Amino acid sequence: MVELSNNFDGIYNPFEALKELLEKEKARVLKAISSRGAFSPVDLSAKRPLKIGFAPGDGIGPIVAKAARTIMENLLAVEIAKGKIIVVEIPDLTIEKRIELDLVAPPTSVKVIDQCDVILKMPLETPDMSKYPNVPSANVWMRQHMDLFACVRRIKNDEMGIDWTLFRCNFGTPYQDAKSAGVMEINGRDEYSLCFWPQARIDIERLTHLACLNAKEKNNDFIVLNFKDNVIKPDAAALNWAKAYIDENFPEIDYLGVKPDDFSYTLTQPEKIKAMKGEKTGKTFKLTTMVCNNIVGDMAGDEAGMYVGGIGGVGSANISFSQGMFEAGGGTGVRMMNENRGGFASPVAVVKATAELLGFIGYMEYQKNILAALDELTAANLVPNGGRNGVTCEQATEFLLQKLSK
Repeated sequence: MVELSNNFDGIYNPFEALKELLEKEKARVLKAISSRGAFSPVDLSAKRPLKIGFAPGDGIGPIVAKAARTIMENLLAVEIAKGKIIVVEIPDLTIEKRIELDLVAPPTSVKVIDQCDVILKMPLETPDMSKYPNVPSANVWMRQHMDLFACVRRIKNDEMGIDWTLFRCNFGTPYQDAKSAGVMEINGRDEYSLCFWPQARIDIERLTHLACLNAKEKNNDFIVLNFKDNVIKPDAAALNWAKAYIDENFPEIDYLGVKPDDFSYTLTQPEKIKAMKGEKTGKTFKLTTMVCNNIVGDMAGDEAGMYVGGIGGVGSANISFSQGMFEAGGGTGVRMMNENRGGFASPVAVVKATAELLGFIGYMEYQKNILAALDELTAANLVPNGGRNGVTCEQATEFLLQKLSK
């Protein structure tokens, strides 16, 4: 047994931090394990009243927030008026307030979050620890706090014949918790950066279950499992857990294990995405579903953004079997704000996230209509690109509202 203690003369003690993290992780995992065998998504279309939390975010967040909230509330106007849908703003969830309190999320924010069934969140800034207190990522914290084990991103490009969905494990990898990583000094100089990489089998099983349901829905019994199993031991375990879960619970589904470096190349070759061979049968399948760990999924999802107009065009759904938090892929656009280009931020990703939220709570027709309006926005060359084409976020929002009002 490894002794998790040592004398570090008052400097950061990674062993004590690791011990605390392991205890916290064990409690979370034991709670999750109690759900094993009952992986049944809840039909939120039947739950009324239903409460939607709205977080305006940081940086470009409040700018693109107008598009997301206006579209959502316009489409849900009747249900909101009848009290069937309740939209509440999450207070104080800003970088300024979080730094002021030195907290990942103010108590006032947590109180409202805990009352919500789903959340629509704009980008939130994770502070640069070289300039600010090391406040952990609020984005990561919200996924953990709500037990949103799956990040789901759909990559669709009709012209190229690409339509696949990435299922990314929201738990595990080095940035799971700020206390799992730290810097150690030797002779007054930073010399080591340490992290602990936990991965729980229950998280991989829950994620794989959702992915298998997606593959079945797409009428394609095939899943790509994207893990760096040749170098990272938790990834090797995760890959084996995913395969074992599929073999036992979805024996009709074939799979192919790929490594992220290989798949990064595959992403640049669209024809390869349409012809991937399963390990079980050797048959050729088109990619419709992929399972990744957290950090690999983050990179694969961002890279695949090139097929939907860039990272600003990717929406993300963070879900469990009963709750969801929906957000844009990408960050807060700090550089754009510093250069006074925030008004030229694209609302496409947050509007896609809005569509995902509406579909998740039962409004599939609204989701379909939003995606169609976004296609028209692209066809009209009215997607803002940071100022290069002169199109503003407000102009794009007005175009979308006009299309959705017809």
